[in-house]
Amino acid sequence: MEHVSVSENCDLGVAHATGDFVCMIGDDDTVCSSIVKAAHFMKDNNIEACCFNFPGFNWPDMTFENGMTQESNMFFKTKADGKAYIVDVYQEFETNVCKGDLTTTVPRVYHGLVSRDCLLRIYSRIGTYFPGPSPDIANAVATCLTVGKAVYLNDYLIVSGYGRVSGRGEGNRKQHFGKLEEKPWLPKDIREKWDPNIPLIFSAETIVAQSVSQALNILNVDGNKHKLDYSTLYATYFWHHKDVAADMISFVIRSPRRLIWFIEGLLKRVFLKYNKKQPNLSNYKDLNGVATLMEAQRITEKMSEGLDYSL
Repeated sequence: MEHVSVSENCDLGVAHATGDFVCMIGDDDTVCSSIVKAAHFMKDNNIEACCFNFPGFNWPDMTFENGMTQESNMFFKTKADGKAYIVDVYQEFETNVCKGDLTTTVPRVYHGLVSRDCLLRIYSRIGTYFPGPSPDIANAVATCLTVGKAVYLNDYLIVSGYGRVSGRGEGNRKQHFGKLEEKPWLPKDIREKWDPNIPLIFSAETIVAQSVSQALNILNVDGNKHKLDYSTLYATYFWHHKDVAADMISFVIRSPRRLIWFIEGLLKRVFLKYNKKQPNLSNYKDLNGVATLMEAQRITEKMSEGLDYSL
């Protein structure tokens, strides 16, 4: 049987898309009928990429670090009002993507909406829509460096589902970590292409950073214009994986440059922790007892009814 990585599989999916706009979701997600209205809005306003609001839905099998299960529930982080805002793509790219942060305001095809024309320009340039082992952020790099007009639309266009075996599910149980060889969905040549300044281990932080680094190497015409923020990577990895702190310290002290990035990252993290105003993490709405994804979809579509989009 031929080995197909997750990014190659995503390439096949997008290659078979026939519409004017493409949205990629996981097998635990679903789209809402409002996505059709959003596509018309994009076409009428010459918009190539649309980021948007979406609720989360915990599947019944979702478990957490302590082995506890949680009643299937939905959470809406913010209220939808139909307003659209022009996205400063360069700022989003520098502020978020280069730090390995895939916020809802970053243009991309995964949990986003991108014109097929934009995607075809990416493919014609580099021969893939997903130039890295983690397709979501790899495509975000490619889209940000290719797209024209992009907006954030404050409406619910999909429902993001979280099951036990999803990345979020493994992360909740502290299991999204291990050897690269233990992840069969990664490319076979992952070790050969691995950035030497990223710890050679699989984690949410390292695979995202590798994807950004690899995509930048492929797409960056000016190598000095956009850089992966290693200082943020090192600090975040160290903060989240204190059980392997000794390995991380051993890794960074092998190179003066790595050590400087590590110290910079820790100082920035401590400074932000004690000086930055803490965000309001409470949700706009929480619903318990939502048993199925179809029910979650119906609830979401009801909350979007009657919204008029305005730019």
